[in-house]
Amino acid sequence: MARELYIVTVCGLGTGTALFLKIQVSSVVRELGYNARVETSDVSQAKNIQCDIIVTAPDLAKILRSQGAFAKEIVEVTNYLNKQELKEKLKEAIEKVLSS
Repeated sequence: MARELYIVTVCGLGTGTALFLKIQVSSVVRELGYNARVETSDVSQAKNIQCDIIVTAPDLAKILRSQGAFAKEIVEVTNYLNKQELKEKLKEAIEKVLSS
């Protein structure tokens, strides 16, 4: 099995949406056969976290990129309820991280 990934889910305050995304991301990562530690964060703290992947909304992704976030990949999710969208985007990000 590949190394453990470090994934952070991010929303404005780090509670509601980030927690929902954490549950979704944890499930998708297991379905894809990877091992990951998934944590939540608010947008102001997330930019300072050295992680493999950040999962967040497009508007927050733009903020994080402009602030120079330390994540190797930032996944933008437009529909939090669409597990297929999350799965496709996470798979691509995970493959990039593991191949670098």
